[in-house]
Amino acid sequence: MFFCQYSDPIYIKLEKLDILVKLGDMKNIDLILHELKEYGNEVDVEFVRKSIRTIGRLAIKLDGASERCAQALWELLKSRVSYVVQECVVVIKDLFRKYPGKFEAILKDLCDNLKILEEPEAKASMVWIVGQYVEIIENADQILYEFIKGFKDEAAIVQLQVLTSCVKLYLTRPSDGQEMVMEVLKMATNECENPDLRDRYFFVILRRLN
Repeated sequence: MFFCQYSDPIYIKLEKLDILVKLGDMKNIDLILHELKEYGNEVDVEFVRKSIRTIGRLAIKLDGASERCAQALWELLKSRVSYVVQECVVVIKDLFRKYPGKFEAILKDLCDNLKILEEPEAKASMVWIVGQYVEIIENADQILYEFIKGFKDEAAIVQLQVLTSCVKLYLTRPSDGQEMVMEVLKMATNECENPDLRDRYFFVILRRLN
């Protein structure tokens, strides 16, 4: 097994990460995860991000190692480093999709990092997670409301996910979600300048509520 060396140029490091995914199996996964967690402390942001995504790729590739991969991501999530946390949120969302209901213990720490999220992909991933687990996250309505307050300034990927998650909240907890759905729908249809986005909102709301 070969790993990234400090003196390797960045393009070599990134290529090695791709190779590690191909070489990863149940016999060497612990060794690889130990190395990838160390990479999470590097100073090169691109390298750190791809290292975190590599953990996610291994979790999806190796069902039997998914819990160990999730634990590694959980540990990195606790670093409170902005770009590390945001990448972890994106990757953990993919794990939730692959293994629904399996890693719910991570939810609290995810929700505790809301203020760190700045990038659209990370925000959209977090909103998706909240919508997916509205039955478990007690303050899901409060979390979604934080995104609603800055709704008009969010990227389209975040806006669409906010509506979808608000609808899930409404369907699960009508008393908490009804007002939010109406508020987001009003902003999406009356104040959104993107016609494609408006059309998608109409489609989502009609499909969810009918």
